[in-house]
Amino acid sequence: MNQKEEMFRKGLAEIRKKAAGNFNHITVEEIVKSFPEMELTKKQIDMIHQYLKEEHIILEEYHTHDTRSVTVGSGPEKLTGEEKAYFQMYLDDLAAIPELTEEEERILTGHLLSGDESAQNRLIEGNLHRVLAMARRRAGNGVLIGDLVQEGNMTLITAIEEYRGAGVRMQGGSLAAFLENRVDEALKALIAEQGGFDHTAEKLAREANRLLRITKEFEEEFGREASLAELAEEMQMTEDEVEAVMRTSYSAMEIGDSADGAPSQEN
Repeated sequence: MNQKEEMFRKGLAEIRKKAAGNFNHITVEEIVKSFPEMELTKKQIDMIHQYLKEEHIILEEYHTHDTRSVTVGSGPEKLTGEEKAYFQMYLDDLAAIPELTEEEERILTGHLLSGDESAQNRLIEGNLHRVLAMARRRAGNGVLIGDLVQEGNMTLITAIEEYRGAGVRMQGGSLAAFLENRVDEALKALIAEQGGFDHTAEKLAREANRLLRITKEFEEEFGREASLAELAEEMQMTEDEVEAVMRTSYSAMEIGDSADGAPSQEN
């Protein structure tokens, strides 16, 4: 290995080290600084991109301001103060757990397929860093980072157990790729599920407000309460649907009264 090849190899090692200290993320500026005495060729840049892909290192978003400087963006991840605190605490906990090297993962995968339980445990703990990085990437989509991490870790365990299955073993698929696919699918499903709950809650709130408005307008116009059939006609809903909205509205009012410390009406 000549001097330039050795410098390039050391630069790649520096990239991995910097990414490990930043939740498996790295910036363009940090990559450039990893090769302080080298002017990278297009071939070397392509090799760096391939290395990032193989090591599952996420390149932060950036945009060029001029030909001499690059401003690195923070990416799409938006964490609240509480989430940042949780994230840092969890990262500190993982500091005592060494990440898996490619060689170690290859050896452990072989042991896993032969039924070695200790190999399974090491694969789980060694991939916790990867799950944390993936959770960070999916953060800011309506689900707390802690929930994403928990879902990812649970999926990691079941995915490793699944990988031991004959089907995966016969296909000869990469364990790292298999785990990333399973965890990312689980995180996206959790975000979609949470988004569905939020959408349903918003819809019920709108219908409850519309019911209250129609009920009030009916009383003002006719001087009496509307029947269930009349409300259903006005709202263009079935009577069962109107009753469901009523129950939601009443439950919300009871919760509000309880939170305000309203006295009970018991005799």
